[in-house]
Amino acid sequence: MTEWEADHSFLLLKLNFSMSHPAKILLFGEYGIILNSMALAIPYQRFSGQFRWPNSSAENPLVTTIESNKELKSLFAFLKNKAGKFRFLNLNLFENEVNNGLYFDSSVPIGSGLGSSGALSAAIYDRYVILRSLNDYQLIKTELGAIESFFHGKSSGFDPLISFLKRPVMIDNHSSVITGFDLTPFFNNYTFFLVNTLSKGNTGALVSNFMENYKNHDFKNSIDNVYIPLINEVIGSIINSDFDAFDKLIARYSEFQLSHFGAMVPVRMRKYFEHGIESGDFYLKLCGSGGGGYMLGLAPNHLKAESYFNLNHLEYMVVNHSEL
Repeated sequence: MTEWEADHSFLLLKLNFSMSHPAKILLFGEYGIILNSMALAIPYQRFSGQFRWPNSSAENPLVTTIESNKELKSLFAFLKNKAGKFRFLNLNLFENEVNNGLYFDSSVPIGSGLGSSGALSAAIYDRYVILRSLNDYQLIKTELGAIESFFHGKSSGFDPLISFLKRPVMIDNHSSVITGFDLTPFFNNYTFFLVNTLSKGNTGALVSNFMENYKNHDFKNSIDNVYIPLINEVIGSIINSDFDAFDKLIARYSEFQLSHFGAMVPVRMRKYFEHGIESGDFYLKLCGSGGGGYMLGLAPNHLKAESYFNLNHLEYMVVNHSEL
């Protein structure tokens, strides 16, 4: 044990038993949430991350350990440079621990749409927040968004909020954070798939591209008057278990994204989007910001969907309700 470890053993004890922070799946609301649409997301426990200390007995630290610690140092520099904005964090403790080798051990794939930066932001907040608010979810969301802005330049804070709370969350169209609802009926009626595009997305660049396109009158009109109302209707049908309505809405949702989000739908995935819409056997949509990583698939009949995915050699994972 190093001298620092001996002097801070109580901190190490707390850290060794810190909980992991899961990935997230944004079911509906991608890009719309930036413009105050509703949004609905779930934690995804198959992937997660947590802070760890490097193995002091290892002669050569793993490259991933070194890279993660380097990223944490860059994140700390960002936070320190705007210290007035981050008074809610114990930056002195963060600096001490990062300088002593702290790293984030994460299985959440980067650029996958599953919230790798959200999981890290939630872990930072969970460990270093000075005054913890238990019920003010809107404040937590805002502060988490400030941390995650290091990665993307602009963040609603919604992704890290899912990782922090570790339960399904809905944002209503008044920007209120709502939890405690039951998605079991929804998962009983539809099977979810994560379909691998075999490429990585770049959230920061894609969000910037979206906001630039939003300056265009026609695109803005489509988002404001078609897409955002559609997001709200889809989420409303889920919460109310109105699956007859959802069946019609999800087809329109997938079609809108295919038609309007060109940069976010990888070229090789377009024909699969089209087949799903035409056949009704499944529907594909963005998973997060898109551009690569995973697409989210929804199927009323999982056998038809899996048969098509297998026939076309698509890599996919079934999202089990027990993993949320």
